[in-house]
Amino acid sequence: MFGATPRLRLLVILLAGILAICVVAVVGIKKKEAVDPYLHTSLRKIATGDTLSPGFLFDVDAPAFEFVHGSTGVVRDGNVLEFIVAKDLEGLAAKLPGTRLGVRKVFTPKPMHLVLQRIKRNGVVEADSLEMPYPVILPRLLSASQVDLQAPGAALPEIGWDTAAIQDAKLSFMPQKDGESFRLVKSAYEKIAYVPKHDLSPEARLNPKPEDYAWYLIGNKGSLQVVDLTPGGNFMLHLVHAKELPLIGAFTLVALQDDAAARQVAHPEIGHVVGMARLNWFEYANSYVQGCTIH
Repeated sequence: MFGATPRLRLLVILLAGILAICVVAVVGIKKKEAVDPYLHTSLRKIATGDTLSPGFLFDVDAPAFEFVHGSTGVVRDGNVLEFIVAKDLEGLAAKLPGTRLGVRKVFTPKPMHLVLQRIKRNGVVEADSLEMPYPVILPRLLSASQVDLQAPGAALPEIGWDTAAIQDAKLSFMPQKDGESFRLVKSAYEKIAYVPKHDLSPEARLNPKPEDYAWYLIGNKGSLQVVDLTPGGNFMLHLVHAKELPLIGAFTLVALQDDAAARQVAHPEIGHVVGMARLNWFEYANSYVQGCTIH
């Protein structure tokens, strides 16, 4: 009564065999590991294009920043400058030492730069899909062939606020005839300052807005306000100022203050303002940085 028929026993054996095969198959299948899209390499290899990665995604050891301001950071490898951008990078920078950064290599706007997308510490992802900054502020770096290295040198810092000095500067640096171009000269300033504009109204001076600030070239006897500066040029001037480096570059004097009474006012930090100038380009590391919107 309780004995199994040969046909039933055969069916049981077949089912047991199929079950064993399924178990072996499931156990034998290795779990497919997730592939990290970020290829680990160095900043130098990324910059030179020695290493390629699908999607231009790379993983790098967090570098020591030469300078960070706003959403843009500068990494200096010898005299080669690399740029990393991220929303509020200035606030993030202090937290990055000891981490690995997932970055995306981007070619526009120039120069080539890296967008921070992921932060990993000790193998654990702390932040991912970071928001990209907008707008991206980067300096335009010029080659030696794009700048006039043969421009004459001039002692712009020696322009004084007295009438005789102003008249001499007009003859030396300003157009003398209608249609004549402004004169590009090379010069150097030991000190620059970023302060509220000297001619703000008393009300605006009490609560200056970002657009109320300007850079000033501080000379021995008078200062010049920098005009037509690009956002990238402004960023790099902050770097020069933070490093307390002299500003060496090419300038165009575009206006002189004719009002003697206005020139006599000595403003805090910047002294006597005698005119305005464009900063066409200036030197940093082994690069020439475009300064003004008119080049």
